[in-house]
Amino acid sequence: MRKSVKRAVVIVSALAVTGVASAAWASWLANGSGNAYAEAETAKALVISEASTTATLYPGATGDATIKIGNPNKYPVRVDTLQWTPADGVQVARVQPGSTCNNTGVYFGDFSAGPIGTNGLLSGLELDLGAGETKTFTLPKAVHMINNSEDGCQGAVFSIKVKATGASNA
Repeated sequence: MRKSVKRAVVIVSALAVTGVASAAWASWLANGSGNAYAEAETAKALVISEASTTATLYPGATGDATIKIGNPNKYPVRVDTLQWTPADGVQVARVQPGSTCNNTGVYFGDFSAGPIGTNGLLSGLELDLGAGETKTFTLPKAVHMINNSEDGCQGAVFSIKVKATGASNA
């Protein structure tokens, strides 16, 4: 072999070895294993506040109730049950000036089938609230006023303490 050819083979070989070594160095693998983490949101209580209403009650009548529910959660919620405890009674929020209304004679529940009701339970509801949303709902035939309500209850607004039960609706 000629000297110049040998020299060329040596140089090309050296460059090839350097290139392979450089490529091997540049493509070192880095592997690892471990865990990924996520945290669940903590559910916040629904907020029930006073809602404006229209007069639908008089002695012996069944009427509508309204409820304003706020959802402070980051996810939508469906309320499916409202429960009133009869022992809590029904409070008078406002009366006409000069009137008193101690015996409201008002009851809460499902009165769609008549004046007996469901002992304070409204179930099978589909009250949907978006994330962070506050909404007012009308509850048809959810209140009943018996015949012995006081005369001073005319024009009164009643407050009925209820517990709302629901679940995420995402």
